[in-house]
Amino acid sequence: MNRRNQVIKLIHIAKRELGLDDETYRQMLGTLTGKTSCKAMRLLELDAVLNHLKENGFKQRERKPFKGRLSPKSGNTMHPEIDKIRALWIGMYKEGVVRDGSETELNNFVKRTTGIENVGWLDKKLACQLINTLKSWQKRTLKSN
Repeated sequence: MNRRNQVIKLIHIAKRELGLDDETYRQMLGTLTGKTSCKAMRLLELDAVLNHLKENGFKQRERKPFKGRLSPKSGNTMHPEIDKIRALWIGMYKEGVVRDGSETELNNFVKRTTGIENVGWLDKKLACQLINTLKSWQKRTLKSN
């Protein structure tokens, strides 16, 4: 998302949190910029509107970055190998073998390796093959360090 769209999103959040009705909101935009729609504004005008909203009580909260799922517990009793894959992936992340230990990145790896989009969809045979692939990768990387 580009900066302009982020500022527009914040303006709309501020409008909602400050309880501005549409008429009051558009009147404020018109007074500040001469335009009644954020879509028609340039970035400098949008920044001026956002600053005005902050001066009038809007508090922008920091977003915490999404860390992704790092838990090997899946509850998949049909194929315990899938829990083993997740545990290996997380272990490799903690050892620095992989840069991202999230479930999303694991699914990306599974798709590149097997063509299946989600680790939870692997059958037992493919899951066992993937376990061996991960173990080999882990051994190679740890030997070279």
